[in-house]
Amino acid sequence: MKKDEGCHECGTRPSVPSGHGDAPASEHPHDMVLLAGVRPGARHGQHTAKALEELRRPEHKLQVTDLALPLGDRGVSLIGIMDIDPQRSLGDYQNTGYFLLVEGAPQKAPALEPHPASRLEPPITAVVIDPGLRDGDWIRATLGISRCDVFFTHFHLDHWIGYEPYRGQPFYASPLCKTVLTQMAGAERTGKGIFVEGRLTDYHRSPLPIRAANDAERLLPIREKIRPVTGNEPYRNDLFGLDFFELPYGQTEGTLYGLLEAGCVKVLFASDLFVCINDQLKIEPHYAFKPKRAVIEDISVMLRALLGKDAPVTEDAVANANLARVAGPDLLAMGHGLLDFERNRPAIAHLLEELEDLIRINREHII
Repeated sequence: MKKDEGCHECGTRPSVPSGHGDAPASEHPHDMVLLAGVRPGARHGQHTAKALEELRRPEHKLQVTDLALPLGDRGVSLIGIMDIDPQRSLGDYQNTGYFLLVEGAPQKAPALEPHPASRLEPPITAVVIDPGLRDGDWIRATLGISRCDVFFTHFHLDHWIGYEPYRGQPFYASPLCKTVLTQMAGAERTGKGIFVEGRLTDYHRSPLPIRAANDAERLLPIREKIRPVTGNEPYRNDLFGLDFFELPYGQTEGTLYGLLEAGCVKVLFASDLFVCINDQLKIEPHYAFKPKRAVIEDISVMLRALLGKDAPVTEDAVANANLARVAGPDLLAMGHGLLDFERNRPAIAHLLEELEDLIRINREHII
């Protein structure tokens, strides 16, 4: 759909209200982070609506984002949750965990062992993306998830540390992410080692909270079966209109991208491709396996793809096709929240120009 046209299904343009936490939208003039919205023809299921009310209670200290999206004869609830409790969260590391929910979805196969608190009728099927919420067992119970698929978009601690409530469910990650989390890849051989003293947190702007380091020591290596997702072997879930695939471009190696197409809305789950700090877009590249310049070049390739600009053509036809698919989403589901792509297109384009200048200067003038 062209951005200046209305949707032929619902007759509206893909825009949603904006805001951040409990602050009014006017305090955030650049509309970087979106709070909530309901598309015409879509609404949250009864249980999900009640769960959202509970999750937003002030004493829980959560920042909750929600969207109701139409998909065929059903609605898909997209919920983003960020922990803002200073005694429980990961501090500056904290990531938004995303939940896609469908109430009353048919079970094509017997559900895996359900959560004790979620034996509800109708069943609630979910996709959990980047479970980075510590002590999140009660969140799964509140949402009433009976079965789910769980994704780690990459191996950074804030994208998997809260996986325990979903043990026994199918887990998915790139082959590299799987290797890091199950075989403790790297010279350091303990959970605390690879994420504190080790290279997997090199160049991060903030120290890791000790409670998170202790969690890593206890949880790693992950013993759950993790199913690999690649460009050639993507994940497809028709119930949610969702694809996940690996691209060799991003904040770090082994990154998965998710593409949800519901009605007239296209949502790209892009994890930490860039971050929003004080209403400014920035990149936070990690150089665990590649040098700094190579990672920045990878991020630039993804930004070009988002903007629909020509990206380098490689011999990998699948990667080329997936790069074309990510162009021009309506919404970007990022680690720091949901972003309206069109509102932020100028900022993304400016960021790309600056990065490409940096790469050129580095290549031409630095030995």
